[in-house]
Amino acid sequence: MDSISTEFLMKRLRERLNAEKVKLWLPPFTTETKEKGVVPQELIKKYAEELKLTEDIIANGLEELRLHAIAKLEEKEKFQNQGVATLRIRLSGPSPSERMSRKPEPLECNLEITGQDLMALVGDKYGVSPSTLKLITGGKIVSQVDSLSSQGIKNGSDVMALMISSSDIKVSEREAELAEVEKTRWAAEMLSSRADDDEDFDIQIADQNGHPLILPSSEKKALTFAMTLHEKGRAALKSKKVSIALPLFLEADAEFNKCRATILNSVDNYAILCLDIVWCYLLLKNLEQLPDAEARLTTSETCFKRCYGEKMERLAAIKGGTGMEQVLFMRLYLLQGIVAFHQGAIANAHNFLRRAEFVLTLLHVDDNKLQEIMLMGFTEREARLGLRAKNGNVQQAVAYIVEKKKEEEEVNKKAKKEWRQRVRGKKLGKTAGGEPVNVEYYDTLLDMDFPSGAAAEALRLANNDINQAIEILNTRPELLHLPPIEKHKVEITDAMIEQVCSLGFTAQMARKCLQQFKGDLQRAVDELLKHNGVFPMSSGSFSPMSDSSHSSVSSAYSSSDSEMSASDDLSAGRLNPKEKEELQSLVSDISTDTNDHLDLTLSEEREILVTYMSLIENSPA
Repeated sequence: MDSISTEFLMKRLRERLNAEKVKLWLPPFTTETKEKGVVPQELIKKYAEELKLTEDIIANGLEELRLHAIAKLEEKEKFQNQGVATLRIRLSGPSPSERMSRKPEPLECNLEITGQDLMALVGDKYGVSPSTLKLITGGKIVSQVDSLSSQGIKNGSDVMALMISSSDIKVSEREAELAEVEKTRWAAEMLSSRADDDEDFDIQIADQNGHPLILPSSEKKALTFAMTLHEKGRAALKSKKVSIALPLFLEADAEFNKCRATILNSVDNYAILCLDIVWCYLLLKNLEQLPDAEARLTTSETCFKRCYGEKMERLAAIKGGTGMEQVLFMRLYLLQGIVAFHQGAIANAHNFLRRAEFVLTLLHVDDNKLQEIMLMGFTEREARLGLRAKNGNVQQAVAYIVEKKKEEEEVNKKAKKEWRQRVRGKKLGKTAGGEPVNVEYYDTLLDMDFPSGAAAEALRLANNDINQAIEILNTRPELLHLPPIEKHKVEITDAMIEQVCSLGFTAQMARKCLQQFKGDLQRAVDELLKHNGVFPMSSGSFSPMSDSSHSSVSSAYSSSDSEMSASDDLSAGRLNPKEKEELQSLVSDISTDTNDHLDLTLSEEREILVTYMSLIENSPA
């Protein structure tokens, strides 16, 4: 019998014993010396007929349950008398040896030891390095620094010992994979600390339509941290690295739980995370986490109904269809059915699995239709999601794909523009009233040929009143000599200079004017024509000041200059090269597609569904 069938047998057998109040740890089943006693043959025959199994299988099952009951009693007595707790450790994930036991194994310890101490004990038990393990119980990663009792671990608690490894590899390589998890967490935390006007990364949290959400900075940081860990976990899961994905998911879970309930209840991210965690439990075949799995699935279902509507009517109104999101419900029903099965609630399990089977049928994509749309130039992902969104209608699917691509482009274009404005605004400083300088007003003043430094200072003094700013500029000519705020990063090529020189201007004047107008040929030529080919130094060009005089003009300018020194970079929150490299690595495999989590082929789900439906159909009533 396979592990699922064996576990199911023990569940049903235990239910029969409890219903009939059969106590295997007492005579005649167990002697006074706790040895095997006598099991009436009539009892074995009865259970064999009821469960449709052989008498040998029933006899072996009864003996296993008897030994388990005696062990539990001894463990309870030892804990009460000596304070020594017994935990049930199940090894999950790839192990260095296929012979290594996957059954729950007892491990004695004091509950006042730390998580790190427990890792050492588990490592000794299985002959592996503690640094390659992650311990999980009750849906949480066991903290290394806190005591077991303070983390809610009790006598008899089930603990998953997750091996961080992708294959039969050396300890050093397993440690490297564990380091990858820790490195990802560090990089995600650093990314979440970046501000809205960060110059290296544009970090946006979007709604179901891809529109950025406006959140307080503290909550945006928490959500960014949680969602980044979640996305990195999903990337690992796609690569079949379940033992890396699960710790990242649980880390994300801990961060999500730092957010207000109102935020978690208004978006579906946390519900999807809960589904992903339970999916990992299933792939790791860790049935000891069933209580946590059941609670998470309840959370997912409640959140989906709140976000999408009882009959997905809110989702249909927002996205014009519900086909794609049915993938989430299919997996939800499948997992609910599996949890119910292992709890012995066979009727409920059958109902859930039937619902999953029905939704799976709705989500089936015809290969011919898929190819038809792909021949039009769309990707397989776009074709699959489009067909699901429009229930297999090719014409509607194509129209849907085109519309969504257009919407996505517009949203991305707008988001990039707003980010650039925020980055530019950061350089402009704040007004006397503490508000950021209005970038649009600033650009208006530049279009009126006012120097950048003067324009920014005038808006600061005028509290973003553009009319007053113009008056200030006209009455205070000394502002025209302030250094520029935005030092260009546009490369002025020889070809650009030659174009300007071809109109009769000198190369020196052409370069200076192109630099001032960030490579804008038309504006540079207009300016030179206006001043008879001589670019006026007072109009905001870079004056040949020393570094010290440049920085001493005003602290507001030096702190917002885009060409800072290395020390200025750090003080202003800019990334150093190593940090930037780490973050680039972090985001390299994170999808920017808002529907990426819905693009499942469902082949794995289909196989699991068939397995459990077969078990139910062959199970006794």
